[in-house]
Amino acid sequence: MRTALSVLLIVVLAACKNDLPTGPAGGTGRLAFSTNRNFGEWDIYLMNPNGTGVAQLDPSLANDLWPSWSPDGQRIVYQSDRIFVAGDTIPDYNLFVINADGTGLTRLTTDTANEIQPVWSPDGTKIAFATDRDAEDYEIYVMNADGTNPLRLTNSLGADGQPAWSPDGSKIAFVSVRDGNEEVYVMSAADGSGLVNLTANAATDFGPAWSPDGKKLAFSSDRTGSGDFQIWVMNADGTSPLRLTTSSHPAEFPSWSPDGSKIAYDADGHIFIMYADGSQPTQVTNKFYSDVLPRWRP
Repeated sequence: MRTALSVLLIVVLAACKNDLPTGPAGGTGRLAFSTNRNFGEWDIYLMNPNGTGVAQLDPSLANDLWPSWSPDGQRIVYQSDRIFVAGDTIPDYNLFVINADGTGLTRLTTDTANEIQPVWSPDGTKIAFATDRDAEDYEIYVMNADGTNPLRLTNSLGADGQPAWSPDGSKIAFVSVRDGNEEVYVMSAADGSGLVNLTANAATDFGPAWSPDGKKLAFSSDRTGSGDFQIWVMNADGTSPLRLTTSSHPAEFPSWSPDGSKIAYDADGHIFIMYADGSQPTQVTNKFYSDVLPRWRP
C-alpha cells in the first residue's frame, strides 16, 4: 500500500483560455469528483467549475470513490479499498477522511465489512454511510465524524444506500430496493423513523441530492421509458417531479451548488454543470477517461 502524499499533484489541462466553459460553469467554487484517469483506478480529484485547476487529492494504488465535503469545506470523506484483510481475495471498502490540501489522511472504519457512500451531516459532527456488515445486506448507518459510535438507521430485506442529509440535519434521503426496484426514500436522521417512499413508481430512481434550502431533491430516473437516466427534481415531499435534462447519454448523480443556482452531474463519463432549471447544460471535462460523481464544495 502506498501512503498518501502530503502535497497535491497538479494536472495541467490542455485548454485555451478562450475555450473555457462559461455560463453555469463560470464563477468561483470547487468540485470534488471521481475519475479513472490513472491506469483505470478510481481516484478523487478536485477542480474549478470551468475544469481548470485540476488536482489529485490522494495518490494511491487503490480505488477511491464517493467524495463528500465537510460543511466547512476543509475536509473530504470518501471510500477506499486500499486495505487488505487477511483471508480476503479482494479488499473491502473502508471510509477515510483527508484534508482538502491532501494532508492528514485518517482511516475512520476498521472492520472487515464494506463501508461505502459517506456523507457529512450539515453540522459536521456525524457521517452517514452504507455498510454490508449485517449479513451482507447494505443498510444505512450514522457515526460520529471521528468514526465512533455507529448507529444503524435502516433494517430491511432490500439494500439501502446513497444517504443524503437534509440541510437542516433532521432527515436523510436514501435509495432502497426494499419494494423491488430502486426508489428514493426519506427518514428521520435521528433514528430512522418516519419512513416515506418519495418516488413510488415502477422506474429506477437513485442519487438523491437536497437543494441548499431543503425544499427540493434532485435525482436520477429512467421513468420516461426511453431507457436512459436523466436528472429530475421534485419537491422534498415527492410531489411535482420535473425532468431537467434531455441528454443522449445517461445523466446521473446530481449535486447542487452552494447557492442553489446550479447543478453538477455526470453524463457519458464527463462532468456537466447546468442551471437549476435545467438550462444551458455545459460540459466541463472532455478526456478519454471517465469523470463521475461531482460534489460541490460548501
